[in-house]
Amino acid sequence: MQKIDCSGVEVSYLVVNKPIKNIYLRVKDGYVQINCNKSVSKNYIERFICKNIDFITQKFEPKESYLFGKKVQSLTDEQLKEALPPVIVEMLKKHTKAMQLYPSKIGFRFNKSRWGSCSSANSINFNYYLAKLPYELIEYVVVHELAHIKHKNHSQEFWDLVEKFMPDMKKRRKKLREFEKRI
Repeated sequence: MQKIDCSGVEVSYLVVNKPIKNIYLRVKDGYVQINCNKSVSKNYIERFICKNIDFITQKFEPKESYLFGKKVQSLTDEQLKEALPPVIVEMLKKHTKAMQLYPSKIGFRFNKSRWGSCSSANSINFNYYLAKLPYELIEYVVVHELAHIKHKNHSQEFWDLVEKFMPDMKKRRKKLREFEKRI
C-alpha cells in the first residue's frame, strides 16, 4: 500500500497490474485500487489519482444509514438479513394473490446494482438493501418483480400491469430514484 498527498488529502492506494490497455480506479474501504498495465509509471498513476480526487473523496464520505426509510445510527448486514425477509413475505402474500402471479422460488442476496430480479424460471431474488427503503418503495419493487413473471421485459404491457396493481407507481418509482442517492 502506498500513499500520496493530493492537495492536502492523503490517499492510500494499491496498484494491481493486469494485462489491460487502460487505467482503472476503484474506491475500496479506506483506499483506492488502481488496475493498470505494469508499464504505467508511478508518476502517471499518482497524477491520475489526484485528477480524480473529487470523485475519491465523495466515495470516502460515509452514507447515511436507513432502516425502512428511517435514519438509524448504524446498520449491519446481519440486521438487514433479519429485517427484510418477513416484510417481503407479507407483501408477496398480498400481491401474489391479487395479481395471480406466483414465483417458483424466492431468494435474497446483497447486490450493488439492482433491487430485485426475476429469472426465466420465475425465481425472484430481492436485494437485502431493500430494507433501507420505506415500505411503499419496497412494495413497488415487489409488484415490479411479480409483473416480470408475466412480462420478461419492460414493454408497455409490463408497465400497464404494474400500474394496474399500483396506480401511483410513477410517483413511487421517482421516489425510489431520489432515495437511491441518499443511501
